[in-house]
Amino acid sequence: MAAGSESPSNARRNRVITIAASAITVLAIVLAFASGYLGQEWLWLRPTGELLLLAELVGLIVLERHQLFEPVHQTVGDIKFDTAELRAALATITQQIGSAGQTTVYPTSHELLRNLTRLLRDSFSRDQEAPQIFRMGRFAGEPKALVSDPEYAAEFDALNAAILEGMLSSGSRADAKARWWSIRILGTVWNRDQFDFIMERLVKDMLDRKPLNFELKLLVRPGSDYASLSPIITDQEALVTFDDDRAMFQWGIVFHGRQYTTLLARWFDEAWSRISDHYLVYSRSGLNQAAVDRIRNELEALAAMREGTNR
Repeated sequence: MAAGSESPSNARRNRVITIAASAITVLAIVLAFASGYLGQEWLWLRPTGELLLLAELVGLIVLERHQLFEPVHQTVGDIKFDTAELRAALATITQQIGSAGQTTVYPTSHELLRNLTRLLRDSFSRDQEAPQIFRMGRFAGEPKALVSDPEYAAEFDALNAAILEGMLSSGSRADAKARWWSIRILGTVWNRDQFDFIMERLVKDMLDRKPLNFELKLLVRPGSDYASLSPIITDQEALVTFDDDRAMFQWGIVFHGRQYTTLLARWFDEAWSRISDHYLVYSRSGLNQAAVDRIRNELEALAAMREGTNR
């Protein structure tokens, strides 16, 4: 079978998934509009329908990626992939999704990082009436790719600098806006080199400041060869980024509005609470060396198990 082709069984499965997802989405949207006439306060249905609609769009792209994104190989020769058509299609999708004013799509890493930095700085500079939590999840992606490209590295450093602006230290002013914020980062690691790179390069500046409002949990998992959607949540925006085994921050979608931040924050907090504090690398108490040692031991055991399997 040619690379990038899809079997009939997979095509049938994809069609069934698409029909089921469409039916659920249409039902949610219809019920959302009908609730007003029925006198029911089902206010959660409209944002749910919007999220389902966007999830279906992302799902269609993933399910049909063989037709959309991979070049077709035939015996008569290779057909070159027309990236111009893909960009045009992506631009159309972006315009349609963003037309409602509640979502913004950032189709490239550079746009995503640049605008994420701006959103984060805006959040930390706003006056707050209640304590806030900045939440960031990182569940896939090769972190070394963040610094291999000089331009990419500069934008990532700017993002890190924006996060540092929200960190509270013992020397912070009494009226510092960082006093309204807590910062939580939840991530996964899968080999010792990656973990050491994260600790020595990506979060070193954060740890050196000894912040009082920062928590970091890192969970060990078996491998990195899959794609993942990772959430980043401020006080007014919820951003979902796409990461794969090559790099983080490939592209992303920003949802504007408290209905989205509340929904994703609830999911993040549940995930955070399910992970034991044995993996709490940093907290108000400082660096947890026991957690660092535990993670390194688990990663070494995982590497030994992989090596034994490959023999």
